[in-house]
Amino acid sequence: MRKGCLFDLDGTLVNSLTDLALSTNEVLRNHQLPQHDISKYNHFVGNGIQKLMERALGQEHLDILDECLREFQVVYARRYLDHTQPYEGIMELIETLYDQGIKLSVVTNKPHDMAIQIVEHLFPNRFVSILGQQDAYPIKPNPESVHFALMAMKLSRQDCYFIGDSDVDIETGYRADMKTIGVSWGFRGRLELEEAGADYVVDEAMEIWRIINENWGE
Repeated sequence: MRKGCLFDLDGTLVNSLTDLALSTNEVLRNHQLPQHDISKYNHFVGNGIQKLMERALGQEHLDILDECLREFQVVYARRYLDHTQPYEGIMELIETLYDQGIKLSVVTNKPHDMAIQIVEHLFPNRFVSILGQQDAYPIKPNPESVHFALMAMKLSRQDCYFIGDSDVDIETGYRADMKTIGVSWGFRGRLELEEAGADYVVDEAMEIWRIINENWGE
């Protein structure tokens, strides 16, 4: 029986792209570098803030990467909840899962402190654990953070689904030997999720509950 769900954050539970893009563009502007359309950030995000900044800077400007990373953290800390909101249907999904006794955790490559603040602001007291990027473990797709979440939930990998919007998330679930659910509304789209080998791909949030409910006796 599936008793738990581990969710990615950005692109899965919340649409944070505008705040990430505007913060990165502000850093680029401060260095008189070209800025990017918000749509381009769909493929810049997903592997942590260092990769985000590397992709935004381009190979020719990596000499200022460390400086830009420090600036980004200051800028983003001011605006990370300006436009970030749950996707359509997510609030209903989380409340349904919580009410049905499904244990919930977040495993994300967003910096740990910011992940906690966003989740607790938008979904107070609904998640057993919130694990973001920190020195205690490698970022996804390494599954070590998943193992920490499972321990906090007191569940085994067979008890849970890993849910995300990118090939990074599907690989994370695969490496953790978990069933995976890809969400098509995020930053990467259905094709990437299918090619990554997701066990399920959904187009609406409540489809996740239907999958859990239909497989309740597994």
